[in-house]
Amino acid sequence: MSDWTVRIFFAKTAATVRASKVQSDRLALDWKMIERRTGATLAATQTVRHGTVSSALLSAARTVQWIQKAAEEEIEPISVSIHRDGEAEQLPELVTLAEIAVQLGVSRQRVQQLSRQPWFPSPAARTRNGPIYTLADAQQMQRQREAKLGKDYTRQRLVDAITSQDQRL
Repeated sequence: MSDWTVRIFFAKTAATVRASKVQSDRLALDWKMIERRTGATLAATQTVRHGTVSSALLSAARTVQWIQKAAEEEIEPISVSIHRDGEAEQLPELVTLAEIAVQLGVSRQRVQQLSRQPWFPSPAARTRNGPIYTLADAQQMQRQREAKLGKDYTRQRLVDAITSQDQRL
């Protein structure tokens, strides 16, 4: 059995703030607010004792369900990070402007224009070839953009993926 550190990130909303104030003797959650250019994020951190990363991930899923009940509505995490306690946390997945363009379904030039907007996420780092962003920030920005435009591409992509998988079977 190993101790695992599980960190679950949520966009700061009234529901996530409500959930962060609910205490649980069973789930020792440490909540922290992280200010980002794209908005505040709440991170729930807990240490769990499990034999494998898979069982720690299942525990994280149960924690997300508990947080959703405490929030009294279905809130989706931005990202989940799991690593052995005492070991360094792995780097988040990084993406370029070109990869964000594919994700948004627009040209790279359009993403460069959008990157100048105040709501666009800050780069995690800059290289000679340009800025790089965390995938979680890019996905959160995409969800906010789609909500602003009144579209739900993410849900539609999920439905399309399930439908195409069913057709293959």
